[in-house]
Amino acid sequence: MFEGWRRNDKGIFEEFEKQIEEMNELMEKMIRETGKEPMVYGFSMHIGPDGIPHVEQFGNMREEDLPQIAGLPGSKGQDVREPFASSIIDEKNKELCITAEMPGIRKEDIELNATENHLVIKAESSDRKYFKNIATPSPVNPDSARAKYNNGVLEVTLKLKGSVKPEGKIVKIE
Repeated sequence: MFEGWRRNDKGIFEEFEKQIEEMNELMEKMIRETGKEPMVYGFSMHIGPDGIPHVEQFGNMREEDLPQIAGLPGSKGQDVREPFASSIIDEKNKELCITAEMPGIRKEDIELNATENHLVIKAESSDRKYFKNIATPSPVNPDSARAKYNNGVLEVTLKLKGSVKPEGKIVKIE
């Protein structure tokens, strides 16, 4: 990686040279083992209609998520990404709007499956695979689903069956 930096007169810097050599070897090993696919991981946080913060992860799928991606042939955890997605409830129109970022996919490569309580997004092209199972905060009408895909961004709109009510009971603070 950083070749040609050594000097012949080592002196007191011999130990530093050894440590730099070890770091170079570790860096080269990590670069070789990482492979050609980038590792992507992140999280997003939003406040739900119930006032509770919700944290969602996105990026390369983890080993514990593999049973969910059985529909994607030849999938390993590192080659399937979980797209960044956000959900917004439009209380005025009684709709749930879900947005997912999936660059490098054509709309013909996307498969959506909606139920009252979940939206499953699967997408596969020659070089990218995406999978995400999104739980809806309130029951939706799967027959009302509308989807648009433009410039790597998928937008899905579903009609809510009822109003979104916060779960639990409000507790007074003394």
